[in-house]
Amino acid sequence: MDNLDENSQEYYVERVEGKRTINGRVEYLLKWAGYDSSENTWEPVENLNCPDLVADFEETAFENEFLDETEAESKQVLEPLKILGVTLIQKRLIFLMQWKDEEGLSFLSAAEAYSKYPEIVIKFYEERVVWNSDEEDDDA
Repeated sequence: MDNLDENSQEYYVERVEGKRTINGRVEYLLKWAGYDSSENTWEPVENLNCPDLVADFEETAFENEFLDETEAESKQVLEPLKILGVTLIQKRLIFLMQWKDEEGLSFLSAAEAYSKYPEIVIKFYEERVVWNSDEEDDDA
């Protein structure tokens, strides 16, 4: 048993770089700490001991998939009616847009909204600005 301990080597996962399912078995592509990317390996989920790295990968993968779908939807030529809300996804502002002649809603990155529809963006923020009047200042 001592011989096994002397020869065993611990490997540390630097990050998870991919995910696939083969015959119903989930595997993750692992980048090993201290090794070149050419040494990455696919490992079944039951062999992993890095739940935080897997969770980070899954969260980022979901957000990237969501943003890719959002950007694809925004390539359609639509005329905005108004911005209904705003959120932060993966450190990017995303607007929830309502479109003219369109029943559905969709998301649009703030950068794209600023460049394509600046008037709508300005109106959205103007509707939400709260100004303090001199009377309110005197009461305080």
